[in-house]
Amino acid sequence: MTDVRTEDEALVGRMGIQPGAGMPRRLDLIRDLSVRPHVRSEPGPRFPFPIPNGWFIVAASSDVATGAVQPLHLFGRDLVLFRTESGVPRVTSAYCAHLGAHLGVGGTVRGEVLQCPFHGWCYDGESGKCADIPYDSGKIPTKAAVRAYPTLERNGMVWAWHHLEGKPPFYDVPEVPELSDPEWSDTYTAAFTIRTCCQEMAENNHDAVHFQFVHGTPAIPEQEMFIDGCYKRATSMDGFFVRETFGLGLGVLRMTNTMTFLTSTTPIDEEQVLVRWIFTAPKSAGPDAAQKIAESFLGGLSQDIPIWENKNYVERPVLTKEERTILDHRAWCRQFYSDPAGAID
Repeated sequence: MTDVRTEDEALVGRMGIQPGAGMPRRLDLIRDLSVRPHVRSEPGPRFPFPIPNGWFIVAASSDVATGAVQPLHLFGRDLVLFRTESGVPRVTSAYCAHLGAHLGVGGTVRGEVLQCPFHGWCYDGESGKCADIPYDSGKIPTKAAVRAYPTLERNGMVWAWHHLEGKPPFYDVPEVPELSDPEWSDTYTAAFTIRTCCQEMAENNHDAVHFQFVHGTPAIPEQEMFIDGCYKRATSMDGFFVRETFGLGLGVLRMTNTMTFLTSTTPIDEEQVLVRWIFTAPKSAGPDAAQKIAESFLGGLSQDIPIWENKNYVERPVLTKEERTILDHRAWCRQFYSDPAGAID
């Protein structure tokens, strides 16, 4: 049998440098990490910036039942997600302030608090403070607390606010009305990991030339850009295609009356992200429209993965005059980073 990967690698060699040819589209690269080419071997971190501040999806709402407790590893930290008996999702750091037990292994929801399985200490998920010590005098030490991450539930997802210095949110998660509109389909969600960071993924949107060489477009696309603080909007194809960006890693893409998808790029750590793409389409387009559109977009993304996972970040790139928008994007991204010296546990 012919080795498909060998043929694809040969195709990259023959076509990857030809204008308009593009990289191979391979949906298996999305979910099967074992088939992704990894040739980068230099040690040390790739990116000169920390995990960004922002809102990020940590779970689908349907995956977190009342009273459920789930361990997570996101933002370079071990975390725990739980839903209180009143139905509110909470995210805190994973380790009990008492003797370090993992709250996601045997921890129990008791009303609105999470109880440690080791000695029964209870933590309020909103503030992170210890709310009860059920033995001895019950007096709670002032330092008895875990880090709590602000959470909200929107668009069928649970979101957590990460800020390296623990500061409150400075922008909001948008409502996407199509996701709850009865005239639009049930959502189709694709979730996968990529060895890159939020900024690198978002930079592709400002690298117009790569669309021709990586994705095989016949010409370099043009787009009209609007920026206001944490918000960006790119419009192209005479307004048919609109991409809105809310912070670093949160976006809503619309093809007018054809499809809408919500995207969240959640940092696992400084070198890896968990991507969720949530698609919907008008029901009039047919029952499989959202999935078919998703697979088309995922095929395009598969062309980027081998480059993202093996490239080096060039802090001072040598660019042509027309590529100045890449530097504009990097300047915009700076507002979402804190000095690591101010990081809190």
